[in-house]
Amino acid sequence: MPPLISVIIPVYNGERYIGQAVRSVLAQTWLPHEIIVIDDGSTDKTRETLEPFWGQIQYLFQPNQGPSAARNAGIKVAQGDLICFLDADDLWTPEKLEVQLMFMQANPETAMVFADHEEFNREGLVLASYLREKRKAFLAFPVEPGTVDGAFGKLVIENFISTPTVMLRKCCLERAGVFDEKIRSVEDRDLWMRISASFPIACIPRILCKRRMHGENISRKRELTLQGRIRILENNWNRFPLLLSDQVWRAQLVESYCHLGFLLLQQGRKRDALRVGVKSLYSNLKGRRGWGALAEPSSIVKSVGLVGAALLGWNVSRVLWRPLKNAFR
Repeated sequence: MPPLISVIIPVYNGERYIGQAVRSVLAQTWLPHEIIVIDDGSTDKTRETLEPFWGQIQYLFQPNQGPSAARNAGIKVAQGDLICFLDADDLWTPEKLEVQLMFMQANPETAMVFADHEEFNREGLVLASYLREKRKAFLAFPVEPGTVDGAFGKLVIENFISTPTVMLRKCCLERAGVFDEKIRSVEDRDLWMRISASFPIACIPRILCKRRMHGENISRKRELTLQGRIRILENNWNRFPLLLSDQVWRAQLVESYCHLGFLLLQQGRKRDALRVGVKSLYSNLKGRRGWGALAEPSSIVKSVGLVGAALLGWNVSRVLWRPLKNAFR
């Protein structure tokens, strides 16, 4: 008998698109065992929009706690052996569940499989292939079909897994844990890292999802993303210190601190940028051999540069930073 599939859809004030998302699940060539919609404290007409689906979905309401808590609530009640997540404004292609189910049945050692997606907005298609464009922009390695070798180390460098494309075995969460509810941005990357640290994960480089892009405060979103990235790196360095060298952990952490610090400087928040710079300096001292095992000169220079920039201010520091950074690459 094929394993049962549970689909979890967190939603917050999603009356505009949630119906389309649910219909894309109901249109699957392989229907799931259950569709669990977690309403994370919506104040609009989300509930009323879902009423036509009452006999086809399981609807749970909770006070607003964020997407991680909503997904975790769905995981807690899910009865399926395989779990998938869909955001309330995204869509699946009709064959999504069937393609991934067949892969998971053929590869019982795989804990999680993800796929490619395209992105669109009100004007139409804006990104034809997330994996292809992500690889071109960030990744120094190919994304090929099948098991992703060294997935943990690659996820430390950059997240290339799109949550609505994931199918995972619920049993692996007993070891890896669930979403960290204290992280309000990029929390999914943290879970993928924990899963990949203990289990094989795989890729199907095929478009199985359509993600909807919205206008938003880009600066604020980037700040939250960097804060989440820093927390994820710190947490997983503590959890898995031996999976990567201290040099790799430090380099990624310092780079993230510096990006955050200079973003704060651009916003005129010198005091906040200085705090971030001090934390960046502090991270250069951390390592498996204890405090005092210094990082590479380039990481130290970046941290010192951020502290200096915070003291000098953005207008002066932006003139000096780029040549200094390039000199120590």
